Amino acid sequence: MGGKDEDTAQIDPLHSTPFDSLPNKRQVWVGAPGSPEEGLGRLVLLTPEVVAAAAASCIRTGRRVTVGWELTKLEIANFNRLPCEHKIVDLLDGVAFDDIFTFNPQQSSQWDGLRHFSQPCPTDTEPQKRVFYGGVTREEIRDPANHRIGLQFWAKEGICGRGVLLDYAAYAERKGISYTTFSDHTIPLSTLLEIAEEENVTFQRGDILFVRIGVTQEWDTKMTVADKTAYAESSNPQHAGVEGTEDMIRWIWDTGFAAVAGDAISFEVYPPKKAYARPDGQEVQGLFMHEYLLAGWGMPIGELFDLEGLSQLCKQHNRWEFFVASAPFNMPGGVSSPPNCIAIF
Repeated sequence: MGGKDEDTAQIDPLHSTPFDSLPNKRQVWVGAPGSPEEGLGRLVLLTPEVVAAAAASCIRTGRRVTVGWELTKLEIANFNRLPCEHKIVDLLDGVAFDDIFTFNPQQSSQWDGLRHFSQPCPTDTEPQKRVFYGGVTREEIRDPANHRIGLQFWAKEGICGRGVLLDYAAYAERKGISYTTFSDHTIPLSTLLEIAEEENVTFQRGDILFVRIGVTQEWDTKMTVADKTAYAESSNPQHAGVEGTEDMIRWIWDTGFAAVAGDAISFEVYPPKKAYARPDGQEVQGLFMHEYLLAGWGMPIGELFDLEGLSQLCKQHNRWEFFVASAPFNMPGGVSSPPNCIAIF
């Protein structure tokens, strides 16, 4: 016996290939169909060594905070998503009680799984066809017996490692930048890099990137019921987020992030823009990041995380790095999950 753990996913060399050298930047499809390598996607970067180093460097005070928003949020949402229903039922005439939950895991804080979003088929033979990570088809996902690229792969070991917060909301407040998170306000890569420099953050391969833009704060403290209803009823909702450009995805890939997350509704600006104007008047072509991150690279996208308490702890500790422990639902074939995530300092 060689001592090798046969259940440990192996890191394909493609994961270390620079973005500009990738044979296909839109489809970094790694691993045999149904294998752990395929099911984990970019999470293969969270090796035992990476996780151990993150714990050793980040856990110093024992202070901790959840980044999961209440399951009852968004209580008024778009995309026809229904709010969580919670019932408490009697057992033995009140000797004990049980919970019954009925909810959409993407209503509140969520990890988008690899079954959530697709991209155009890589061939021109069926221009209307779309495929998910690894080339998985909608027919495979609709098959209840097919669990390929399901959440069970992420749930087996969890999503654990070094988290880094880029606090754009705090940056914007310092700079006097006014915006609503329910708009097409965008965060360019240059600003993220400026924030990282201000926070004295040095990124490491396998990091989990968090970007705070202020959605949960605005929803909880500024928006009225009328505001929330207007958003929910909009046929063209707008979500502030990071800009979808090739520069952005090149940076995300080459930096070696294992996952990205934020408090924004779609992490990236939505609807995706065809182009972004630069201060010099030039325009940069836009792209839809979900098609790259999820369907192309197998990278988890966290959305609607509650980063308010995390932001405060980062300020108190004067450091914006922390240990992340997230336990997605162990649901074979699952599409999405609450993060069940704690940040530990």
